[in-house]
Amino acid sequence: MRITRRTVLQGSALAAAGLMPPLADDALAAPHPDTKIRETPLPLPPWKYGGSSTATDTVLMFRGNPAHTFYGTGPIPDAPRMLWKYRMPDFPSINHGKPVVWQGTGWTGQASKLGNYIYVGSVSCILYCFEARTGKVEWSLRGGRMFKSSVCIYDNKVYVGNVDDQIRCVDAATGREIWKFDTKRDCDSSPCVVDGRLYIAGESGYARCLDPQTGKEIWKTFVDGIGPGTPPGSNGSETSPAIADGEYYCATYDGILFNIDTKDGRIRWKAKTGDDTDASPVVYGDFVYAAAEEKAPHLYCFARKDGREIWRYTDNKVAWYSTPAIVNDRIYIGGDDKNLHCVDARTGKAIWKFKTGEPVWTSPCVVDDKVVFGSRDANLYILDAKDGRELWRYKADGRFLSTPCIVDGTIWIGTASGWFYCFGT
Repeated sequence: MRITRRTVLQGSALAAAGLMPPLADDALAAPHPDTKIRETPLPLPPWKYGGSSTATDTVLMFRGNPAHTFYGTGPIPDAPRMLWKYRMPDFPSINHGKPVVWQGTGWTGQASKLGNYIYVGSVSCILYCFEARTGKVEWSLRGGRMFKSSVCIYDNKVYVGNVDDQIRCVDAATGREIWKFDTKRDCDSSPCVVDGRLYIAGESGYARCLDPQTGKEIWKTFVDGIGPGTPPGSNGSETSPAIADGEYYCATYDGILFNIDTKDGRIRWKAKTGDDTDASPVVYGDFVYAAAEEKAPHLYCFARKDGREIWRYTDNKVAWYSTPAIVNDRIYIGGDDKNLHCVDARTGKAIWKFKTGEPVWTSPCVVDDKVVFGSRDANLYILDAKDGRELWRYKADGRFLSTPCIVDGTIWIGTASGWFYCFGT
């Protein structure tokens, strides 16, 4: 059987639907042994990034900024060495009546960095704070199910979704939960904060805007993607919303890209991608880019003004699970055809491809004219962004599904075999 992201995710959705052994109510209410709250707060720097989860000197959210166009800071060394690795515990569960063990970090699973600390969620149901240079666990918080959402940091708080349906706000200095919001279904979507508002999507089929300080809902807009016939684990909108100039973009299982007004949640326009679209939209100039799965295996460019399709890129009918990176009018995106693709953002024409051993679900990062990404073949790669020439690779203990976090040339990334790595000099 061909493995797709939809197949992989069905196990987590079955858990949410009650088809896996649930955690006892008292287990959800009482602190879990894996929850280790700090009594002495970490010495975090004062918040200096204003009203948004956006920085130019660190990575505070999935893809670095609300438009999804910031990928980290260098310089990246020519030959990074492993500085440390940490083995996350396993999460045994049941999938289609058979035992399955979830390990490590999932899709999209990107870490964020604030001060001297790295924050990342795991599919072993634990949210971590690591000392960035040593891998020491400073605090941990156990969720009800898997953390697959990438974390967002704002005002020295950590925001993250979970397969237990909750969006959580956690004190970045101690690991104490401040509030949580029940979305009613899995929440793989990664949050972002813009101008003092938190935006997120989810498998409930709603685009949402919340107050990041209180968790109070400001507005929600139904974008569908749920209903009879939709498979477990792939409903609603699993994309992480892109925000730019008062516009909110998300896409759905139904193959619809939405442009929503951030003020009040009003739908401005809709465009068709043709199939389940889990890769997140990217806003670049006057255009928004999106990529769909098997039934409509295209990378699209749409006009932000009216949703008009400008071009589509199709290569070997490849499904896309990787969110594109766009730098200097070039798009870098991983394909289910085992290639990393480089495409002209203006024309949709192919520039180069790099072949790996397995599908590429991670979202590549482009820093210092180098492309950093992992593959399901268990290799972490660095390529020359200009011509796709391989510069370095590292064979890890298991396949990569997650997106790297890169700050000052140091790379933090997890695998689906349980290990979380730090590479640098």
